[in-house]
Amino acid sequence: MTNHLQFCLMASTITWIYANRMKADPERRHKVKGRTCFAFSDVRRLIAEAALNEDFDRVCPKPGKPTKNWLVAVLLRMVA
Repeated sequence: MTNHLQFCLMASTITWIYANRMKADPERRHKVKGRTCFAFSDVRRLIAEAALNEDFDRVCPKPGKPTKNWLVAVLLRMVA
């Protein structure tokens, strides 16, 4: 149960890091009167769309192309 929680927190952190590095705020899917900020689900939807893109192999190469990403390696060591 602890590992599951840690992976969830790691996924949330990576999502917010992704959102922080975006040049423009994502468009709200469900607009709320009086709110101009985007939501976690808006960023998550953008990540899901990127994962379904045929150019996704450029970001996450298929197995067989070994790449070492230090950030991912550190995060995985933290939750293991």
